[in-house]
Amino acid sequence: MSLATDPMNGARERIGDVLRDEVNNAAYQILDVLGYGTYGYIYLAKTMGSGPVEYKAVKALSKQGLTQTQLLLQRQEIDIHLSLSSPANNSHHHIVDMTSVIETKDSLYLVMEYCSGGDLYDTITSQHAAASDSGLGFSAMPNQSGCLNVHSDASVLDAMAQILSALAHSHSNKVFHRDLKPENILVAGDGSLKLADFGLATKAQVSSDFGCGSSFYMAPEQQPTPRAGGRRPYLPSKSDIWSMGIIFLNLRFGRNPWKLSRADDPTFAAYAQNSTVLADMFPELSSSALHFLHRVLCVDPNERADVFEALELVQGIDTILRKGGDSKEFAAMEDCGEDRVASELSSLDSSVGSLSSLSSHSGSDESETMFHMEDDYGRHHAHKATKTFSWSSSWSSSGSVAKAWSDMADEEEMDFNEPLQFEEKKEDMFAQAGFTSLTDLMLSMPATYEVL
Repeated sequence: MSLATDPMNGARERIGDVLRDEVNNAAYQILDVLGYGTYGYIYLAKTMGSGPVEYKAVKALSKQGLTQTQLLLQRQEIDIHLSLSSPANNSHHHIVDMTSVIETKDSLYLVMEYCSGGDLYDTITSQHAAASDSGLGFSAMPNQSGCLNVHSDASVLDAMAQILSALAHSHSNKVFHRDLKPENILVAGDGSLKLADFGLATKAQVSSDFGCGSSFYMAPEQQPTPRAGGRRPYLPSKSDIWSMGIIFLNLRFGRNPWKLSRADDPTFAAYAQNSTVLADMFPELSSSALHFLHRVLCVDPNERADVFEALELVQGIDTILRKGGDSKEFAAMEDCGEDRVASELSSLDSSVGSLSSLSSHSGSDESETMFHMEDDYGRHHAHKATKTFSWSSSWSSSGSVAKAWSDMADEEEMDFNEPLQFEEKKEDMFAQAGFTSLTDLMLSMPATYEVL
């Protein structure tokens, strides 16, 4: 039976085992199973020795049955993550620290700092569900000291600054994440956020790995299309910034502005033709928050903000919700029914990408495609577009989720109580620019590259 069908098969047999790092003269005892992923398990371990006990998360990657390309991608992920944890590169407080790599004949064990608060996805879903159940809408709720409060503008802005500062450090070291999403941002015991999972990361400043990432957070120039082979490469640094805009809206409002940033998504198409409709989608946003979003969600990647401008803009936002507005008036807006799923991770025309992307699959009918998702701590969720499934965590340390996105309505596109009506424009901006359709525009970008 495969790991995918029997996720805990054999995992608990390792509890009590000791992993020894002969290079760094360190040892770690496995205490429990935190979760699982496609290629291995995540264990909770503790340090052994005369010093103070520290708890670690150990990601076990099996080497068995892998091709040379897959083995190379495993090591690429390790090398990239270690490059950001090296004291020589001034390891960053908001990037998960990888302290050790232990290799045996059959496996690789990645020893990383343990983030006891789970991942950002859990925080977003549980807090927004609690607010929805209480009827408070977007109003600020009492905050626990040191913890993220998604209903507090100040707390969300601080969270964004943490993630963007980690991303700035990563980009400064020529590492581009390419799979930024709440599941890949962990919450430490002190409440701080940590950027994690560099399985799709690259050091290539220009990439042709279309469809590499999670589709809900993917930039338009990065999206897979049937004509992907004829497209120009994209800038991973700019696609990371797009993802941060979506995460920002996830944090404060618990939903995405559209399902996919593709021409066949009507809500995104409306935005691409006239970005001012974002103010209609989120009428509660302040002018400074809207300005930030327009800069990071700029459809043309050459015009999109870089990570340093994005960080500066976030630090300049004094309030996310516009002043003078009653947040309760927006509470009737439905949450986006986006389940906790990852898109198919695929490299399409290139072998470069993550190990996860090599196991992607596609279906002729998107509504009949089954997706499987695993996060850094291995909670697995299966979702069929025509039906939602509940999910549960195998991670006993995390709190229960009051209401997951999979319990909400499964919508094919944005669904407001009163659907938006976009005014017809007398002149089509794309026709003026020489494009016959939005799809033509998507396939043409970017025309030039401003490489860091």
